[in-house]
Amino acid sequence: MNLKMWIPIVAIVSVAVMVIWGFVANSWQYCWLSVFVGGIVMAILSIVNANMKKK
Repeated sequence: MNLKMWIPIVAIVSVAVMVIWGFVANSWQYCWLSVFVGGIVMAILSIVNANMKKK
């Protein structure tokens, strides 16, 4: 399974969640957390993908 294809999807979804969270909840102070979590998920996917290629 190629996890690398999920990285752009996670990026797009995290930014979409940030914008929706900012507008709907009117909470621009904390909406950046969705992008932060998306970045962590992308890093995990990259590490797992690199480990899968080594096997």
